[in-house]
Amino acid sequence: MTQFIQLTPHQKEASTHFTGPALTLAIPGSGKTTLLIARLLELVETHGIDPSQILTLTFSKASADDMQKRYQKTAQPYVFSFMTIHKFAYAIMKQYLRQTGKTMTLLDDAGKRFQILNDIYRKYYHEPLSEDGYEAFVNHIGLIYNLRLQREDYAQYDFQFDRIFDMAFDYHIYKKKNNLFDFDDMLYYAIKILNANPKALTFYRQKYAFIQVDEAQDTSKLQFELIELLLGDSQNLFLVADDDQSIYGFRGAFPKYLLDFPTRFTDAKIFYLKDNFRSDANIVNTAKGIIEQNESRFKKPMHPTHAASIRPMFKSFDDLVDRNRYLLSSLAESGGDHAVLYRNRVSALSLVNLLAISDMDFYIKDPPLAELDHWLLKDILAFFTLAMVPQDLESFNRIAFKMNAYISREMLNYVNSEIRGKTVFRTLVDIPFLEPYQTRTQERIADHFEALKRLRPYDGIAFIETELGYLDYLKQNTARLGISMNFARTRLDAYKAISRDLKSGFDFITRIDFLKEQLLSHISKDASAKVVLSTIHGSKGLEFDHVMMIDVNDQIFPGATVQKKDALEEERRLFYVGITRARQRFELLHTKFLNGDYNKNSLFVEEFLRQEPTDDMPYNVDGKASVS
Repeated sequence: MTQFIQLTPHQKEASTHFTGPALTLAIPGSGKTTLLIARLLELVETHGIDPSQILTLTFSKASADDMQKRYQKTAQPYVFSFMTIHKFAYAIMKQYLRQTGKTMTLLDDAGKRFQILNDIYRKYYHEPLSEDGYEAFVNHIGLIYNLRLQREDYAQYDFQFDRIFDMAFDYHIYKKKNNLFDFDDMLYYAIKILNANPKALTFYRQKYAFIQVDEAQDTSKLQFELIELLLGDSQNLFLVADDDQSIYGFRGAFPKYLLDFPTRFTDAKIFYLKDNFRSDANIVNTAKGIIEQNESRFKKPMHPTHAASIRPMFKSFDDLVDRNRYLLSSLAESGGDHAVLYRNRVSALSLVNLLAISDMDFYIKDPPLAELDHWLLKDILAFFTLAMVPQDLESFNRIAFKMNAYISREMLNYVNSEIRGKTVFRTLVDIPFLEPYQTRTQERIADHFEALKRLRPYDGIAFIETELGYLDYLKQNTARLGISMNFARTRLDAYKAISRDLKSGFDFITRIDFLKEQLLSHISKDASAKVVLSTIHGSKGLEFDHVMMIDVNDQIFPGATVQKKDALEEERRLFYVGITRARQRFELLHTKFLNGDYNKNSLFVEEFLRQEPTDDMPYNVDGKASVS
């Protein structure tokens, strides 16, 4: 039946591989899913392999589901196993628990997990775990597990916490004492079970004589350890991967395994899917020129099958508001499907606001719900709330030490105990133990909040930053708070863009509630909407007629903490993945100013503009070839 699947010569060559180890390097848009399905049918129809003996593993549930759907469209009668590596490991665990009568519970409640990690974090740092800190903590634990890191490996990685190994150990002990396991534990326990039970290992080796792995560049050291354990002497392992699209190093992805594959398996076959069936030749060549600046990679040919038509564009705008106006008009006027891609979820905030109030249908992947509960936004909301309701102690307590009011702990306690129907500011001015100059400072602060109440929120945020000293607070505390100043400015810029056409602080507060409703409603929207908003990570495996990438800002993409070559190369791979999502048109949108400060080109913007001046050269907003 494989004759009904049209294959290129490169796909055909790889699909006929029978036994032993093999690695197929598949560039973006080269038909790797078609190859994997064709090989499944080849094994069954040409070599007589029982379909139940073939296990196809992939990195994500979405990929496994997509492969299942793609196979079903062939209308073939065979039943194949498509699943994630975690699902397979979980099946081994469940079988073991049933047979032994032991009880363990999957820790899949995010709230419960946060509570556990927050308690551990407090033990070492004596303060609550922030939203950003929680995400970093979870990723670091995954990294330690999946790469089997030891304490002596600490210096090789950009960990945010100096006590991360102590905290990871405490987390492990907590789970063990409470008979809990998480997704990373599934792999660890599956390996432990198979190593300790030779009969179980023999059973799985005989059950799955052939193993295929899709998206192998995203596989971790721990996952490869499980896969190799299943191989036995046959070594019937067929990997399909693109080392240039390995973008999950922060979760433990281990692309070095691919680079070492020819030496790890000395009789391995290497195949190449060289033809890009997705993108305009200009897009392929631009992306190729960027990714070739990475050193740790397979050097591979990339051939576009579509003619060159529209050159990738670089467009520069004065600020976020101007950029968003262009973006909206472009989305409204252009045909086809569109994606707006970004490095960090905070970039979606002003876009969701823009599209929602313009009544434009959109779908959002990885919705930034946590951003609407971020401490920085809560601070801004507290300033506005206190200006409108000067008796609000909750808002006052939140920001008392975050402005240039020189409020001491003693003054704070006095206000909380003595306010008695007065405003916060009247109570501050009336503190009996203040020196005259301190009283004058509190009178000045009271005047500032009175002025803030009358300002439009766009101007009000700037007033909070400058006149009330909030920017100075951020500059002094960003390192402790775990974010860069550029990242703080990106958030503040987003809040200003959201507030641009609003009239009062109350309008801004209600707009944030509106955005929460919009995010929740658009999570369930049809993913085939004309406009898709997504992180670049979330866009992996997708493609669109028109892609606009935003916020490729200095110290954000690549990040300020990216110092080591491996980390920088992964960031460049992420940039490459974003570009190669586009079929016909790619635009890189840049703002010259970030919250009032000059926003210089990031390294990747420079690399985008520094391509050789050929017919496939990226063009800038003026339509002139951009050269360094």
